[in-house]
Amino acid sequence: MAEALKEELKISKPYLLDSHDLTYQDIDCIFRQAQYYMKNYDPETKFNDLKNVTVAMAFFEPSTRTKLSFDLAAKRLGASTLSFSSSSSSLTKGETILDTLRTIEAMDVQMYVIRHQLSGTQNLLQNNTNGIVLNAGDGKHEHPTQALLDSFTLFRHYGSLEALKGKKVVISGDILHSRVARSNIVVLKTLGCQIKLCSPGTLLPRHIDIWDLELVDTMDEAIEWADTLIMLRLQHERMSTGLLPSLGEFYKYYSVSYEQFQRNENLILMHPGPVNYGVELDYKLATHERCKIQTQVTHGVYIRMALLKLLSKHIKK
Repeated sequence: MAEALKEELKISKPYLLDSHDLTYQDIDCIFRQAQYYMKNYDPETKFNDLKNVTVAMAFFEPSTRTKLSFDLAAKRLGASTLSFSSSSSSLTKGETILDTLRTIEAMDVQMYVIRHQLSGTQNLLQNNTNGIVLNAGDGKHEHPTQALLDSFTLFRHYGSLEALKGKKVVISGDILHSRVARSNIVVLKTLGCQIKLCSPGTLLPRHIDIWDLELVDTMDEAIEWADTLIMLRLQHERMSTGLLPSLGEFYKYYSVSYEQFQRNENLILMHPGPVNYGVELDYKLATHERCKIQTQVTHGVYIRMALLKLLSKHIKK
C-alpha cells in the first residue's frame, strides 16, 4: 500500500471551469498530488481515493486523448465511470442539455467531466448542479487540464516550480481557434513564464492586445529565443475559408523542420495533439529526445488523477 501524503492538499475552488480558477498555490498542490501518484502507481492495484464516487464522462464533441485520459484516471482511483455520447442520447430527440444533466444527476453521479463545442457550457451546467464540473474543453474558450499537463511536463523537466520563473515559451500556430493556447497563456503567466506568440495574422484573435504579449515574426526567431516551443494544430474543422492561402504556404513559414529545431540545443518541443505531421512539424521530430509529446500524454493521466482526487473533497454528502 502506498504511503499517504504527509499533508492535506486542497485547492481553492470546488470545480475547474477555466484556468483563471487556478492560483499558484492550487497548481503547486495539483503537481504535488500528481507527483505522488506517479511515484506510487502500481498497475497491479488501484488507489481507493474515489471509491463509491461516480464520474460521468460527457463529451459532446469528438475526443481521444482527453476522454481516455480522464476515464483511465478515474478508474485508477477506484471510481465508477459513466460514459455519455450526445449522438446516441435523447438530445437528438429535443431534450435540453440541462434535462440531460438532471437525468445523469438522478443516477447519483457526483462529478462531471464535460467537453462541449459551445464556449461557457460548463459554467451553465455548474450553476445548475450540486455536483462538480471539470472542463475538458469548451469551444474556442478553454482547456485547463491540457494547460496543467503542459506546465507539469515543464515542471518535471526543469525540476521545480521556481525553475519555471522566467522561462521563455513560444506558442505557435492556429491561436485563433485554440482553447489550449488560451489556457496555457493563463497558467504559464501564473507560473512566471515569459510568453511570445508566432502565427499568421489571420490566425490571431482580433483582440490579442488583452494578453499583453509580444509577437515573433518568424519560426527562426522563435526557435532562437525560446526555451520551450508549444506548437498548435491547424483546426480545419473550425476555420472559415480564406484564412490561409494554402497548407504549403503555412508549412513554408510556420512549421518546424528538424534542421531548424537542432539550432537550439536546449529547446523543448511540445504539442497537444493530434499532430499534422508535414504541416506543423517535421515527422522526424516525433522521436527526438527533446520532443515531449508522448510525455505530455503520460503526464495527463496523473494530472487528471490529481484533479479528481482534490476536487472530490468538495463532494456534498
